[in-house]
Amino acid sequence: MTPDERREVQEAVAAGRRALASLEEAADALGSASNWGLFDLVMGGPLTSVLKHWSLNDARGALDQARADLYAFTRELSDVRGIEALRVDVGAIASALDVLVDNPFVDLYVQKKISDAEDNVDAAIAATKTVLARLEAAR
Repeated sequence: MTPDERREVQEAVAAGRRALASLEEAADALGSASNWGLFDLVMGGPLTSVLKHWSLNDARGALDQARADLYAFTRELSDVRGIEALRVDVGAIASALDVLVDNPFVDLYVQKKISDAEDNVDAAIAATKTVLARLEAAR
């Protein structure tokens, strides 16, 4: 491996580690939103809905950072795919309805969106770990 190739691998590893850290932060935030969502379904009210949506906003911010870090990772690595699927897209209408209407049907819809986002983040974490392992083995 040439020094330039080694440097490229090191840059890719650094970018991958940043992406992984961002994804894990997003997974934690989604977990918190999911917990609030379950509580909202069982015992919730307007305050629980607001707390759930604060957690969702934290998750959106973490996912934005993860997406940026994954784009940087893909610039370093052309074989990492599927990044566009990383989104928490509950939508402003669903968020507003959940707080204002606060009924089990809207809560279930939002909970499903959170669950879908958790699945996407988990898949991205697994893919990032796999690519990082190959990169670190190549060093």
